[in-house]
Parts: sequence; structure tokens; C-alpha cells
Amino acid sequence: MRGFAFVHPLAKRVFHATGGVDGVRWLNRRKLRILMYHRFSDRQALAAQCVHLRRYYSLVSMDQVADRLQSGGGLPENALAVTVDDGYRDFLETAFPVFAAHGIPVTLYLVTDFVDGKCWLWFDRVSYAFRHSELPQATVTLPSGRTMFLGLESESSRVEAANVVNDILIGLSDRARLDFLEGLPGLLGVEVPAQPPSEYRALSWKEVRSLAARSVEFGAHTETHPILSRLASEVELTQEIYGSMRRLEEELGKPVAHFCYPNGKERDIGPRVMRTVRAAGLLTAVTAEPGLNHPGCDLWSLRRIGVDPDMDPLYFRQRVAGFRA
Repeated sequence: MRGFAFVHPLAKRVFHATGGVDGVRWLNRRKLRILMYHRFSDRQALAAQCVHLRRYYSLVSMDQVADRLQSGGGLPENALAVTVDDGYRDFLETAFPVFAAHGIPVTLYLVTDFVDGKCWLWFDRVSYAFRHSELPQATVTLPSGRTMFLGLESESSRVEAANVVNDILIGLSDRARLDFLEGLPGLLGVEVPAQPPSEYRALSWKEVRSLAARSVEFGAHTETHPILSRLASEVELTQEIYGSMRRLEEELGKPVAHFCYPNGKERDIGPRVMRTVRAAGLLTAVTAEPGLNHPGCDLWSLRRIGVDPDMDPLYFRQRVAGFRA
């Protein structure tokens, strides 16, 4: 069913109207779904998604996932957990009131230096620099020596250029990525402020504690959101994982049980990273690899379904049901 999102709209409507999604949901009823959100701007669209989730799925927290799967007790049919990455403030402003109104448990994975105000999320720095550049084009030389010519004539071209560069930076060593980021504002003729502007801002620790008191679960998402498999040393890897856990524990006053791998694709993790996460005593770790989780699955490489509130409603329903689109 890969690529079903691009089927003719009439065919999709017929498929939904004749119960196709219900059938897929039933076939996958014994598998665990974990949704992966990032940003929120539209309460109404999110509320419509929550109505669907509440109607068709058994909503569970990541604490329940860990407890049930470790004990062998199993999860209810059509079990589904909602997770949110990074810790942007729009979770509090837009998403939390909607999730709370529908009684949907949420686990939020925090980048702790981001919440501490020590850093931007690095990919947002790239996006900001390109979006605010007044150059008509840019010549970018990568650490490999490859040169790219990027058009910046329009808003859409600047966004596309930022996406291209971010995708390339994911594959670099951590040192090369940081060095490139340092020089990018000068290359584009942009001054990047020390603190992220409102659209890129993180939650505060006071807000995190308030959300925790209202039953939001929190997990660690490293200190600075590096690509963990690209870190050069065990010291750096350990600091990113354990440091984020310790910072969360300081603020929340309880152990951290859950972890989220930055970027989360298989190439971004690897055996060395997974061993470190296991050794840290974490109960679960989620990836960004798409798919559902079978009974007996590895709790430190859980798959997720990427969604956002702006998705076409029919596409959202088919993805959550279990289509690999």
C-alpha cells in the first residue's frame, strides 16, 4: 500500500466509504501504533484527529507500553500512544489543551539544552538563515568539497534550499556539521539571534513542570539534538544521553524512563548508540522508522507513524490504521 496517499482522490474516498480503513485497522489490531508529532498550529484540525483517535483506538501512555510489554501482560487491541518530539512551546499553546480535552495521554521528548535556552535546534538555525537571506542565490561549499548553487528568489525556493542543506548536514560528522553551521549566517548575509524567535521557541522548565503535574509524560531527546551515530567519541555520546536524562530528572524530581533518538532513522542510531541507551536504564526508546510494533518487539527500537495536524484527514486515518504510505 506504499504510495496510497497519491491515489486519485475519488478512489480514496470510495476506499474509505466502503470500509477499507476499518479492515486495515482490524488486521493490525494486535500491533502497537505510536504517533510522532512535532509542530502545532491548528487546534481545529488537531481536534478532528483526536476525535478519530478516541473513537477507534485504545489510547495508552508510554509508561503503560513499557509496563505491559515488559511484564508480558500485553496491550489492548488497537493500542495507540501519542508522542511529540523536541519541546517547542506551541505544544503548550496549541496542542495540550486539545489533547487534554479529549483525554489523550501524551509523551513529550525534550532537547534539554534547547529548554535551558543554551541553543537553537540546529535545523531551525538553517531554516532561519535561508528564510531571512536577501541574496538572490547562494554558492555553498560542503566539507566534502562539493559546491552547490542554490536559488533564493522566492520564499518557496529559500525553504527548499534549507531542506536540501539540512538533509546533507544529517550525513556529516558532528564536527563538520557544527563548523558548517558556524559559517552559514555569514555566507547568507544573515545575523542569527542568540535566542530563537517566537516561532522556534522552546517550553520553559516552569511550563514543563506544570505540564507534568497535568499528566504529560516526558522523555529525554539528548542535550543538543545531534545525530548520535555521527558523534566521534563515547564521551560525547554518553554526555548527550545521560546529560539529558539527568537534567530532566533534576527538574521533574523523578527518574526518566523514555528516550527518543534524534532524527531517528536506522542510519542515525546504530548498535553503539542503542547499547548506550540500554545501559542507561531507559525502559523504551523510539525511532523515526515508519511502521507498527509487533508483540515481542524490541522496546529500544520502537517504530512510529509520522503525522501532523495539517494532514489530509483521509490520509491521516489510513496512516494510523497501518498503511505504509
